[in-house]
Amino acid sequence: MIRSALTAFGLGMLLAAGPAIASTQFLAYEGRDAVHEGQGGEKKVVDGVDFWMGGSPPQRFQVLGSITDERWESGLYGLMQMSRLEHDIAKAVRAAGGDAVIVTDSEDRVWGYGTSTYGSANYGNGFAWGSAHSDTHPYGTRATRYIVVRYLPDAPPMSSVPQPAPAAPLPSAPSADQQPDAPSPHATNSTRF
Repeated sequence: MIRSALTAFGLGMLLAAGPAIASTQFLAYEGRDAVHEGQGGEKKVVDGVDFWMGGSPPQRFQVLGSITDERWESGLYGLMQMSRLEHDIAKAVRAAGGDAVIVTDSEDRVWGYGTSTYGSANYGNGFAWGSAHSDTHPYGTRATRYIVVRYLPDAPPMSSVPQPAPAAPLPSAPSADQQPDAPSPHATNSTRF
């Protein structure tokens, strides 16, 4: 009886603390180096927002800021929170005016360990047998950081250096028909008057 009351109390505390643990925060970026051109990488699309997992968009883009998200990932409540992660990030990206995110960091933060033990015992025909099992599992949160970007219109690559205008063409040598004294390649041995 006491054990089930403690379990219910602990579960209630986790459910009450869960919403306080889940947080998504956007911080705007300001700086001269906000425009970049990426090289490409691994991408998936969630709710119309590009998620760049390894690499960056292969086009010009502007960094708008970053999103830091931390949410509970253990137990049933954690499964529900984690199933909404990318949808929540996509919503925050659109609210910030972005087109995509670049995943920069993700880490699991272990707060402790829980142990579950269960077993069974059987008796029959003068014999007794049983089994027991114990699991130890971590519980905690996952913190992920994203860079929010807006795609820029196509333009010449940022790395190209402007080339000088071509110089005026040099005068060419006169052609054969402009030279009156030049013999024709089809000329025969005739005398000229």
